[in-house]
Amino acid sequence: MRIPIGCLAAVSMAVCAGAQPVIRTSSVVNAANNLQTGLPNAGLAQGAMFVLKGRNLGAKGTVAANSFPLGATMGGTSMKIAVAGTTVNVLMIYVVGGLSDDQGPFDQLAGIVPSNTPTGNGTLTVTYNNQTSPPEPVSIRANAFGIFTINQQGSGPGVFTDPNYKVNTLINSAHAGEQWIIWGSGLGAISGSDASAPPVGNLNVPVEVYVGGAKANVGYQGRSGCCSGIDQILITVPSGVAGCYVPVVVTAAGVVSNFTTMSIAQSGSICSDPTGYSVSDLQKAQTNPALTVADLGVFRINAKLSAPAGALQGVVDQGTGYFRRYNGGGGVLAALPFFLPSAGCVVYTRPSEGTALFDSFTLSPKHDYIGLDGGSALNLSGPQGAKEFGRSDTGAPAAPDFRYKADLGGDSSLSTAGPPYLVPGTYTLSSGGGGSDVGGFSASLTLPSVPNVWANQDALVNLPRSQDLTIALNPAGDNIALGIMANSADSSIGQNAIINCAIPPGATSFTIPSYVLSALPASGLSSDFGGARTAFLGVVAAPTSLNRVQARGVDAGGFYWLQLFAKNVNFQ
Repeated sequence: MRIPIGCLAAVSMAVCAGAQPVIRTSSVVNAANNLQTGLPNAGLAQGAMFVLKGRNLGAKGTVAANSFPLGATMGGTSMKIAVAGTTVNVLMIYVVGGLSDDQGPFDQLAGIVPSNTPTGNGTLTVTYNNQTSPPEPVSIRANAFGIFTINQQGSGPGVFTDPNYKVNTLINSAHAGEQWIIWGSGLGAISGSDASAPPVGNLNVPVEVYVGGAKANVGYQGRSGCCSGIDQILITVPSGVAGCYVPVVVTAAGVVSNFTTMSIAQSGSICSDPTGYSVSDLQKAQTNPALTVADLGVFRINAKLSAPAGALQGVVDQGTGYFRRYNGGGGVLAALPFFLPSAGCVVYTRPSEGTALFDSFTLSPKHDYIGLDGGSALNLSGPQGAKEFGRSDTGAPAAPDFRYKADLGGDSSLSTAGPPYLVPGTYTLSSGGGGSDVGGFSASLTLPSVPNVWANQDALVNLPRSQDLTIALNPAGDNIALGIMANSADSSIGQNAIINCAIPPGATSFTIPSYVLSALPASGLSSDFGGARTAFLGVVAAPTSLNRVQARGVDAGGFYWLQLFAKNVNFQ
């Protein structure tokens, strides 16, 4: 039998035409900030660059624009945005096919929202091989700025360059009074065509930049001149802020960007933080940024919980251990802060986990690292006896990823494995002979008596995100640093935003600015406790310096204690 050339109708039509493109849900994000749908500052600005992921979006390999004018089709792939009855062609930046992540194979596209796109809620579709994807919801805004980050995830160290275009890192720090360029996307529309080389000039949009909570002078705010959809903001670094992780955030027409960090040194090119990295730690990153950082701690949570179903109060004691190998792109230079930022406040976002009240009790960001082997267990000794940090492997057989954890005790009202364990005194954490990656070690710390440092805890319940929030403080004692840890989660949109703030030494109060709170989603409702609000606010006490860990394979980090005074609240 002779088979005709071409496809057999009704049997092979799908093979010839190719599978239908499918956009991954909630993957359409500003290319710089990566803020997910549902967050109050998410969305795509007119004239901004965005990215998306999905299946069957283009041919395997990479195709990228390399000249002007930009086109609406690239390698057979095109995108359209429809808002309020108007459909516009997206300007294509690149098509990358044949990638893979923890959700499986995917293709990635980048494009520019034309400046003449109407604002409002709409849809985006991708067409490839003459097949069009189901529509994916998008929100088009006049302004929604995002700062590019070194880790390309929208968090951690931002992409800032000096006038010679050298990138700011922990080993190439800024200094007060210097001018630096913030690279991002989403300041707003231009008057001409986005397909042509971008015009240079200030955009008429109110822009404010905060560096460690201090307002920076802005010298320029507009397109980069090199690249369509890419913006530059020229700032002068304000005085009075320094550290490895100084928060930098931009508001454009009142809409807050993602929160990033900048390395600012008092002198020299390498930064330092008392509770983070020392200059000698980071000197190693000059030759190899793939550092291994020991993050070992004991924690007490002093919780006061209220809900329609009743109230709970008590303490929980825990211990955790991580030997973090930052070996991705940029290594430790792209990593998030070891603990709190150096000054001011930073906001992180991550998916919400579950619908129960304690599912939302996540007050720290998700770090991107591999957990190394420091032995089969870690052993803790203290005034109330010995405890073991058990090891778990969250990785794959060929790529283990180790964590160490111990439930040390607590009050029965919060359901822990035994009576409270942490009391003032000396604690020693050791690993015997160590493991394949990290050698044996022994590190000690002294846990002081820590009073309740939060003076107005009972008064704070319903908290408007549009207003500054002042935390009143009690004296903490000598050699104790204070910070703020808070979050607001909403499982209905699948998002959780986390605030971490550093409180200046000796402060009797600390105010979280409204522009920080505006990055939080409104607090959702839990599926238990009668529908409690899924948000927490706390004041954390910590030592003013780390107890360094010395071991084979460890480059930095240490052993420390924390005490968190926390309650559930409602961010409105």
